[in-house]
Amino acid sequence: MNTQSASKLKANLVHLNNGYYLSKNDPLFWKKLLQRQSENEEALFHLGLDFKREARNYLEKFYVTKSEKYLVMYHKTIAQALDFVRRSFRKGYIPARLELLRLEQDIQADKNKIAKLNEPSTFSKKQIILLLVVAILISIIVGSLLHFQKSFVTNHHYAYLLPYEVIDHQPEQSLDALNNQSVVIIAEGEKSKENIVNALIMKLKADYEKEPQSAKQVLAFDEKKQELGMAIWEGGDKPIQVFIYPDNSMEMMSNQELQLWEATTVIRSALYQFAKKNGHLPTNLELLCQSYPNNYLSELPKEPFYLKNTVTAFPTKDGGWLFSFKESTPEKDLISLVKDSLMPNLSYAEDIPFQPLAISINKTNNTLSLVSENRIIRKYEASLGKDDATPEGTLLISRKIMNPDNYVPPKDNVYGTRAMELSNLNYAIHGTNHPAEIGKNISHGCIRLKNSDMEELYALVPLNTPVEISKKPSFLISSDTGYYVPNGDLYKYSDNPLEEDPFTEYHWAQ
Repeated sequence: MNTQSASKLKANLVHLNNGYYLSKNDPLFWKKLLQRQSENEEALFHLGLDFKREARNYLEKFYVTKSEKYLVMYHKTIAQALDFVRRSFRKGYIPARLELLRLEQDIQADKNKIAKLNEPSTFSKKQIILLLVVAILISIIVGSLLHFQKSFVTNHHYAYLLPYEVIDHQPEQSLDALNNQSVVIIAEGEKSKENIVNALIMKLKADYEKEPQSAKQVLAFDEKKQELGMAIWEGGDKPIQVFIYPDNSMEMMSNQELQLWEATTVIRSALYQFAKKNGHLPTNLELLCQSYPNNYLSELPKEPFYLKNTVTAFPTKDGGWLFSFKESTPEKDLISLVKDSLMPNLSYAEDIPFQPLAISINKTNNTLSLVSENRIIRKYEASLGKDDATPEGTLLISRKIMNPDNYVPPKDNVYGTRAMELSNLNYAIHGTNHPAEIGKNISHGCIRLKNSDMEELYALVPLNTPVEISKKPSFLISSDTGYYVPNGDLYKYSDNPLEEDPFTEYHWAQ
């Protein structure tokens, strides 16, 4: 193979990780890429287009055969197309914005056409011929106006296709209310930053379609009429500004209340990940604390008021946790379901907000942060891979192992006392036998913490928790962890032989 051919072949290959490559010439390239990177916005977009083409084929077959089975397949496939393109749009992939508009318009047009096909015909043959003649005349007139129509569309400012800027505070100057002002209500379990931004942008889009000539302003409120944010477009080519207001509800909490929020969030996150994995909540909380490999948690954390972790199904308000198994329903999102199912068994009437835990690893400053949306719960100094060997992307905690390779003497065990294997099985977050090297880029790709830090993190983090590794983390994180003092007595850090894996010799990248 000559140098030019080799260079061309290499250009068609996409390197993912661990020596795995995908060829762009592979007809299943986007599908395989999405299997490896489940949130890749470009892959979502292209697979959405594939579903759209497949749906059009089913619809054409329906028009020809009038067979209902093709109509059913069309509805199923076009819904998949809409879902994939919308997810790509929400990830910020610019081409998906225009495609989403086209899809919505096509779906509405198809809906109208199908409805007319299903209507009983009330025209005679002569009337049908007359209608065809009229349609031909109209098409000639429309053709003569095509150039004008094209110019008209080109001169429109599609507001929701303009770039938008997300600003994480209220406007510094008060803005006058516009005539075209509307409101969007955000449900209690959907108050994440991403959901608020998407709701504001989609509402602004809908308002623009109704009346595209004037400026627009959309306000977001929760169900308690608390203002959450605002999107504003001043018209013309000006960008859309999206203001997300900080949640100050936790700023008024005492230190003990914040400890309660933290412990509640840990259990709710374990419930959330269990339900995502199994399709339902556990029937009891003991299922979260099983032996390896089903050890979502080592032990339920204690609440900070009575220092209890007992569980009851009936409120006694004397400490511990109140858990009630709830069936999931299409009307109730998982975050709200989990929030309603787990409460502290206390005389505490305040709302305890919930967003699932996630790990954010910043390759720029070698830190690992445990976060709940924009709140840092813990932050540790970490060692990462030399020569940029630590892979970037979003992975999951696939296994939690106490004392990995425990046949090795502690002073020689490179994995330390705890490990959490990632969904890329070549890498793990683990302890170390060289604490002096923490903070350096010295590993073969794994993320190393001091053993004491690793033991604390292990006690807090459930299985299947997402782990984002990036030089520019996407998590909106508050400036520091110093807004409350954690209580280490709420968690169990001691060894448990049932969470060990004595039958496996691990060979992570270290």
